[in-house]
Amino acid sequence: MKNFSAIIIAIFLFITSCKESARVNLVSGKVFQDCNLPLPNTEIALKSNIGGSFNASIILGSGVTAADGTLRFTYELDEADLGTGSILLVKSTGFETLIDNVNLNQDVNLDLFRNDVSELIVELSGARVYGANDTLFYAVTGGAITLQKVTPVIGVIDTIQVPNSSPNSNDVSEKIYYGVGSESFNRAKASASISDSSYNKVNLLLSGCGSTTTANLLIN
Repeated sequence: MKNFSAIIIAIFLFITSCKESARVNLVSGKVFQDCNLPLPNTEIALKSNIGGSFNASIILGSGVTAADGTLRFTYELDEADLGTGSILLVKSTGFETLIDNVNLNQDVNLDLFRNDVSELIVELSGARVYGANDTLFYAVTGGAITLQKVTPVIGVIDTIQVPNSSPNSNDVSEKIYYGVGSESFNRAKASASISDSSYNKVNLLLSGCGSTTTANLLIN
């Protein structure tokens, strides 16, 4: 009987110690389709990344957004587990990453944007006087669209929405490059990928929805 009691106590202590070493973590916030429209009835999951305490990626937990895009779910890890994870949008064809490098084993509250864009105000400055046949071309690295202004005027020439190349991240590095005429613009486009070249390009830090950045295009 004494041996049986000792076994029961040992099992109880083992279960208690396991429970005490586990931590329940809360993932909460709101998910948007774009900068303003909430994304309802959509499954969102948290996946661990390889590294730290994880040798393989696993889904730690998931939840479904409410009608107003609100998200709330929990997951459990041993208190000693360390690492980062990615928050994913679950689709019938796979996953879509909303944000990387979320610290695991702690509560997080995030606003997540599926289509995350920054507002970029484009200004033109310098001493050059533009004629009727002058066309200013400009584009942002990573973007597929080249914009243009015929006979540009000094001052604010445009406000554009730039998709964030690293959604839901702050201070993402990009460049805007520009030139008057095709030859100058093509030279600027080549310059954008050369680190020690400064020809007609401006370094940008973009932070996605809710942020505004100004780029000053200087041409003398």
